[in-house]
Amino acid sequence: MFSIKDIDLAGRIGKLKLKRGDVETPAFFPVIDPARQELGLEDVRAAGFNQVITNAYLLLKRFGEEAIKKGVHGILGFNGIVMTDSGAYQILEYGGIEFEQDTIIEYQKAIGSDIGVILDVPTGDVDYERAKSTVEVTLRRALEALKLIKDSGVAWVLPVQGGRHLDLVEYSAREASKIPYYSIYGIGSPTEFLEKYELTTVLKMVYSAKKHLPDSKPVHLFGAGHPLILPFAIALGVDMFDSASYILYARDGRYMTEYGVYRVEELEYFPCNCPVCSRMEPRGLLEVSRDERVKFLALHNLHVIKRVMMRVKQAIREGRLWEYLEEISRKHPRAMEAFRGLRRFYKYFELRTPLSKGHVYGIRLYDVESIWNPKVLRFRLRSWRVIEAMLEEVGEVFLKPLLIDGECIDGGVDVSIIYYTPYIGLVPSVICGVYPSTQHVRARNVDSRVLEDLVYSLRSISVKARRRGVKLKVGYCGSLSWTLIVAREAEALGLDVVELC
Repeated sequence: MFSIKDIDLAGRIGKLKLKRGDVETPAFFPVIDPARQELGLEDVRAAGFNQVITNAYLLLKRFGEEAIKKGVHGILGFNGIVMTDSGAYQILEYGGIEFEQDTIIEYQKAIGSDIGVILDVPTGDVDYERAKSTVEVTLRRALEALKLIKDSGVAWVLPVQGGRHLDLVEYSAREASKIPYYSIYGIGSPTEFLEKYELTTVLKMVYSAKKHLPDSKPVHLFGAGHPLILPFAIALGVDMFDSASYILYARDGRYMTEYGVYRVEELEYFPCNCPVCSRMEPRGLLEVSRDERVKFLALHNLHVIKRVMMRVKQAIREGRLWEYLEEISRKHPRAMEAFRGLRRFYKYFELRTPLSKGHVYGIRLYDVESIWNPKVLRFRLRSWRVIEAMLEEVGEVFLKPLLIDGECIDGGVDVSIIYYTPYIGLVPSVICGVYPSTQHVRARNVDSRVLEDLVYSLRSISVKARRRGVKLKVGYCGSLSWTLIVAREAEALGLDVVELC
């Protein structure tokens, strides 16, 4: 049912095959309220969404047999992919619903859902004992549902619960991965944390689940509709999202951007040229009726979410997902906090990041955060393995600045030469030219923290060389400040220093 077309970090572009058609992932499912939907389904489709999610519990309460006769696609007037939730949100909000799980599952089958969800119990932001109970009940219900979901023609979602209690999330994911017949895994209960901009908490939840779930099946993050969380969650391996944020924000007069949310009255200009924003100014929007304003904002908000999804997909295709995360992390303090928190997942990213792609793009290096790009770290670790072997074989090593991006200017495979350069660090001549040692573009003014890192690399090789009785000589260029800093440190360490240019 699920095939992966491309990957970068742990983010992937995939294809989910369903009975009614295919969904390319990462995919966002706008939440549709069948009884109160200010934005028509034709507008949702026109904004680029051929998949939506609606609530089976509300359909059962409000439409009953009519939805069975017409089918969920007929009752919505939508011939794309329809996912139905089970009423778990109502459990989170109100403490329970009046239907048993068997009733909800059979109803989703009867109305022709393409993707269905068992009646899980969301965790929310609760204490440990309550969270543990939601995990246990959800797993028990997942087992009880097997007799109903097998061979039903519906792709069923098994939600992983636990909230901020990461050991419970891990336990839930491990146990869920053992249960057969589920096509998709879900990660529940991020909404309360996202409302408080606790992006890092949500990303820890995602990682705790993903590392125990099979990569062969897609993962859905319930209730995630803020533009800032989508790229980070995708980078960790989330394939599907749903949210009513686009319409809820619109009803509250809130205008989405890729980096945050504004109130309409705060705007003098729309920082967007989507089809709706290009035909009106903020002042004019405040003068129209509330219904028209809500529709305008909801459609704009959908366009923003779609644009984020497309930018992430293109970043995956180019192998630039880390760089895209660097870019958006500058847009909001919590985004920067979340981005820096990704460092703890380095091994997870490194195992999933391809060594190379058919079309190689040079890495863009901005500041010290760029050093944590898995492609850069992977090369640096490889370099040190080569250096360790080199120091066992030679009596003298010449450290030279790598001056020209795109080529190793001399030395060839001379094992006595090691180049040095900001961000990438030390580059033994025998692997100089290997991606991304020369396939990168960096800022002309090198971040001081990057220079500190380069100096640290010099100190490290100096210690290793001294232990093995290897002599180090360091070259520099008087016209390049970053090489001068290395030369000064080399002099302080008692190494031979020579001006090359």
